[in-house]
Amino acid sequence: MKLDLFPSPADYPGKRLFSLDLLRGIDMFYLAVVGVVLHPLLKAVGAGESWSAFLIEHPWEGFSLYDLVMPLFIFMSGAAVPFALGSRLENGRPTATFHKHVWTRFAMLWVLGMLAQGRLESFDLLEISPYNNTLQTIAVGYVAAAYTLLIPCWKTKIAIPVLLTVAYGLIVHFGGDYTKAGNATVKPEIEILSFLLPAGNVNIENVVKHGYTWFLPSMMFPVIALSGAFSTEILRSKVWGEWRRAAYLSAFGAGSLAVGWILAFAGVRMVKHIFTVSFTLQAIGWSVLLLAALYVITDIWRLRRGTGVLLLFGQYALTAYLCKSVFKDACRCVGERALGGLPRLFPEAWQGVVSALVFSAVVVAVVVIRRKLAVAKSK
Repeated sequence: MKLDLFPSPADYPGKRLFSLDLLRGIDMFYLAVVGVVLHPLLKAVGAGESWSAFLIEHPWEGFSLYDLVMPLFIFMSGAAVPFALGSRLENGRPTATFHKHVWTRFAMLWVLGMLAQGRLESFDLLEISPYNNTLQTIAVGYVAAAYTLLIPCWKTKIAIPVLLTVAYGLIVHFGGDYTKAGNATVKPEIEILSFLLPAGNVNIENVVKHGYTWFLPSMMFPVIALSGAFSTEILRSKVWGEWRRAAYLSAFGAGSLAVGWILAFAGVRMVKHIFTVSFTLQAIGWSVLLLAALYVITDIWRLRRGTGVLLLFGQYALTAYLCKSVFKDACRCVGERALGGLPRLFPEAWQGVVSALVFSAVVVAVVVIRRKLAVAKSK
């Protein structure tokens, strides 16, 4: 009997872009499975700090592989907008269903983000953070992309992310330096949090300590999301052939990378924690180039064999993310109950790796169950 655990690439709907779900799946699989295993694995094999910094950490300055994970999610949320919202328009105008879908999704992502990292479940005003999670940045980018794409003039659509980029770049570059305490985003962050939260809230105190800011960098999240939406529009174009679409998309990605590097050499440092312009353009460039490469491989050449598990994580990315964040302790508990003694059968240095593999197996199982329930509901 066929288990049918993962989506079949052969049965993928012909009208959709396979590369979109696959890229989202690669990103989520890296975050929820590969990254989890890499932490203890690098320690077990004695890998140097440079490997950890590149694969599983966010250095203050520079651009690592792990730095791409978060902006790639924002990029993919924007890339999905033309598909998700096109059917909710009437003659190009938004319907009540359109607005309901956009703002319901925004609210859901915001609350889940507060559960994932904002300590909402604590009900303690001294611990709760209103804004500090990837899901919330996706929500910001998604809303911005949804309403920007309603604008009929393409010049205006393109001008919006360009103006946001220029304005944010000038604010950050001339409003402070690029250190944790001295960059231009820190003061607005502290002032907004101080207004929203009671005195003594740990998130106000820790802004400089961890270096992440969210409110002012929100100017850049729509830029990333719109880059994803524009990429989808290029790939859906009926004016050009598929190879020309891939070429235009590659040129877009290469151009973004080039401008990002030029700015970096000119003194605009790449800092993921505050999404500087040079960092953001690098993230957009790599995201676009990855999409272009997958488009050629999977949508033009149709090489899709063996991608079922990645497609699974692409189609049910939110479930996988919640397992990795909100329900992390529950998934770990299930793994311990099912295979809690397995790590002890291995040398001590490798027990953490085995525990991570058990946790990852539970995450995969939950996502498979989620898919089975969705398939059963659709029948």
